[in-house]
This record gives sequence, C-alpha cells and structure tokens, in this order.
Amino acid sequence: MTRLLPCLLLLALLAGCKSGPVPRYKGPQGDGRLVYEPGRGIVRPGSVVVSSEQALFEAMQKAWRERRLEDCIALGQQISFEYPDGSRVVEAIILRIEARLELGRADIGGLARSVPLDRMMFLYLAPDEDPRLREAIARDRGVAEYARTFRQLDFVEFIEKLKPDADSLYSARQLDAALYDCQVLITYYLPAQDMREFRQRTAELTRDIAWLAFAAREHNLVVEITEDLLAMNPPPAVKADTLFIRGHSLRLNSAHAFAANTFDQLFRTAGLRDTDTRWRPYALLWHINEVMASSKGALYDLVPYERALELLGEYEQYRYENPNLSPKLKEQFIILCERAYEVLIKRDQNAADTYSRLGEKGARDVYLENARKWEAERDKRIARLRAGS
Repeated sequence: MTRLLPCLLLLALLAGCKSGPVPRYKGPQGDGRLVYEPGRGIVRPGSVVVSSEQALFEAMQKAWRERRLEDCIALGQQISFEYPDGSRVVEAIILRIEARLELGRADIGGLARSVPLDRMMFLYLAPDEDPRLREAIARDRGVAEYARTFRQLDFVEFIEKLKPDADSLYSARQLDAALYDCQVLITYYLPAQDMREFRQRTAELTRDIAWLAFAAREHNLVVEITEDLLAMNPPPAVKADTLFIRGHSLRLNSAHAFAANTFDQLFRTAGLRDTDTRWRPYALLWHINEVMASSKGALYDLVPYERALELLGEYEQYRYENPNLSPKLKEQFIILCERAYEVLIKRDQNAADTYSRLGEKGARDVYLENARKWEAERDKRIARLRAGS
C-alpha cells in the first residue's frame, strides 16, 4: 500500500478530478502525536527528517521567491509523489496552491500583481479584529492606506475587481487545479488540519477559490467547494464568507428557498458575531429577498411576502442594536419593505377591481379598505425606517 499510494496520488493530481475515498495522512514514522516544528515541518517525537525531502522543499521555496512559478508547482508535485506522508508535503501543497493562483492571473485588468492574489483577498475579507490584519496595517503605511480604500468596496464592486483574474485562472485551468489541491488537503491530509499552522490556511485558500469561482460565474462549482469547506468546520470568519458566497451562488442558480436558508444560517449561526464578519446584516437583507423570490406567484402565493414583513421586524431590532449600518444598506432594506407591501396592496386592489366588475360593491369596499390599511402601515413603517437612517 505504501508503494501504491504515491502512484494513486499522482494519477489523481494529473487527472485533476476526484478519485473517491483515499487513505488518511499518517505523517512521518515515529511515536506520539504529530506536531509542527518550523524548519522541519510535521514531525513526531523521534522521527527522522528526510534530507532529500527537505532539499526539494527548499528548492520549491526558492523557486517561489524568484517567481519561477512553473518550477515551484513542478517541485510541489514531486514532493506529493515521492513523500505523500512526509514532513513537508502539506506545506508544499499550500505553496503549490499559492503558485497556481499567481501563475494563472490576468496580464491586464486584474488586481495589482505586486501583491499575491491570496494576500489581496485577505486584505479585503479579513474581519477588522483579525490580529494579522492589524499587524499588517501597523507595519506598513502603504498597506494601511491600500487596505482602507480596498475594504470600502461593497460585495458587487469587489467581485468586479476579481473578475479579470478569476476568468484568467479559470481559462488557464489553474483554478480547477488549485481547487483539487485544496480538496486533497481537506480529505487526505485531514489529520494535519488539526494543527493551527495549517487548518486556517487551508480554509482561507479554499474560501478564496470559492470566491474566485463565483467571480468566474461558475456557481455550481462554488456550491461544490463550499460544501466541502463547511464540512471542515472552518474558523468563524471563513465560515461566514463561505455561507455568504454559497447563498449568492444558490440564488443565481434560482434555488431561492435553499439560498434563503443559507443566508438565514449565516445571520443566526451561534458563534458568528459581527466582529467575525461584515456579512451578517447583508445576510438578513438577502434572506428577505430570497424569501420573496421563492414565491410561486405574487397573485396567489403571499405567504413569502408576509414572512418578509416579519423578517423586516427583525431588521428593525437589529438596526436598533447596530445603529452604525451604512446608509446604502439601510436604503436597500427600505426598498425591500416597499416591494413586500406593494404586493399585498396590489392583491387587495385587484380583488376590489374584480368584485367591482361583478357588481359586488360590498366586497369591493372591503378589499379597498384592506388596501388602504396596507398603504397606511407601509407609509408608517417606512417613515420609521427612514427616521433611523
């Protein structure tokens, strides 16, 4: 089995697709649990570092520093083939993913190539409280200024920035290859993901690939990636990013009920605080939107719109507890409110019109009065929402 495993891994890597269940990573020989030691990699007490593996990894790191990205990827594949249970293989796969993301980037029109793509995505996606973000901002004034303007982009604007690189990566098949490498890490190398040095990095890179796939308009691929990533139970900030991009992919695939549930999970999941993610209020916004979109027809399926009005009550409570929401976001909730009430108003106005044509004046007047009540409630509620904007 030991001799067969490298061949199976190589065939899977060359095929670039899933090959079914594979054995779990065992790590270097020795006694005791796996630990990570800088300069040596993953080891066990008493294990012996293989000098040839270390030399390959050092050559890979040098190729990365010198921007010889194809050499870096080739050396990483050699490490996977020759040392699938080695001390450096997990680091090699992670570095190989980073090299793939750089190799396939757009020549023009993408994000600044002076900063690695995954680093650019970190500057945008990291929560304000992330100590790594704070350290980067404190250490470099240029990074601080760039991050300040970059992080002001909304979701749609950021995706537009990503599109040139995402399309180029997809066309060059580096996005698929990077995704496969992430899936290998999540499945075969799962025991190594118990180490904090690798768990968060694996989760963040897989998250990045999901967002790039979304920017490349590969929504089915996003759903597949995020399912694997959520099964890993990633750190809270990555979990929020994952749920958010999954919800939007389901939405654009017209799976409105599933999208609504995903956005609801993001808004309500225990342990996901606003300090972990900027997406919680947006998740509530899109939950309401997708609940309404799940209606089978505004004329006869009004339950989703009534549910939307209930959820707008939750927004009013959330806004009261979080008064610093952006004016643009508040206006989007007001638009949703107007849309929900408009359906209910038109329903009763249409009914009044029908009864009027039938000569049923009493029934007509009842529905006209109902429509006026909906209008009055709408105007009162919107005035209340605007007062807090």
